[in-house]
Amino acid sequence: MVWSAYKVNRMISVDEIYSFFDIHYEKNFDFGGETHNFWECVFVWEGEICVTADQRVYNLAKNQIVFHKPMEHHKFRVTGSGATIVVISFSLSGALESCFADKVFLLSSPQTEIMHSLLSYAKEKAGKTQQLMEKYLCAAKEDRTYMQVITTYLHRLFLSLAENETISEISHAPDAALFGLAVDYMNSNVDKNPTVKEISAFLNVSESGLKRIFFRYAGVGVHQYFVGLKMKAATQLLSHGISVSETAARLGFSSQGYFSRVYKRETGTPPKLMKG
Repeated sequence: MVWSAYKVNRMISVDEIYSFFDIHYEKNFDFGGETHNFWECVFVWEGEICVTADQRVYNLAKNQIVFHKPMEHHKFRVTGSGATIVVISFSLSGALESCFADKVFLLSSPQTEIMHSLLSYAKEKAGKTQQLMEKYLCAAKEDRTYMQVITTYLHRLFLSLAENETISEISHAPDAALFGLAVDYMNSNVDKNPTVKEISAFLNVSESGLKRIFFRYAGVGVHQYFVGLKMKAATQLLSHGISVSETAARLGFSSQGYFSRVYKRETGTPPKLMKG
């Protein structure tokens, strides 16, 4: 008999996990926001939260999950009486990776069961740690199969989401819409240096109103958020072989030296050419 082999195509792969925990937050809790160079998903176990992902704003309820791609600025605040969330950050690769960028999903009953089984297994195996981020990771130190089991659950969930996606809509609240328009304007003018006055005039909103919107949805001031957009654009230019001096010029910095100081202050590393 001639045996035929079927190749396994790895459509999605989680190779590293940086954090895995669940936590309950009380009413009005506001997470100030962060940016990092790996993926993250936030699953709402109970309650309601408002999530900002770059310029997009989502209102999430029970059994919804949002994905944050690398270098996406994200924050959230609790909008109901309280919320319990599950946070997992990880590396992600494969042909289906793009299916999760800029997406929020409402989990079906089978998908919810996968998430519940994952958390049940993690709780059963959980070790002791003082680090919240490692709440469901430290078990890997004692159990050599633990991480593979965890990633097997994640692969099942992610493949199911990619195949049968149900995407939640962006919030249409007036302030959320203005925030999105402001970020779009900033991205369109990332090579310039528009002032808060100019941005607020473009949106036909007061300067104080614009500042309030940014602290609500971004957790930082208008200027600080714009600097972050410039640094993201700078990283992209450098990764495409654009020199440090040319990157500084393209993004409207007065000198290469000033650009280098800002880049190091914001990213923790000096700017450098990333590609030949």
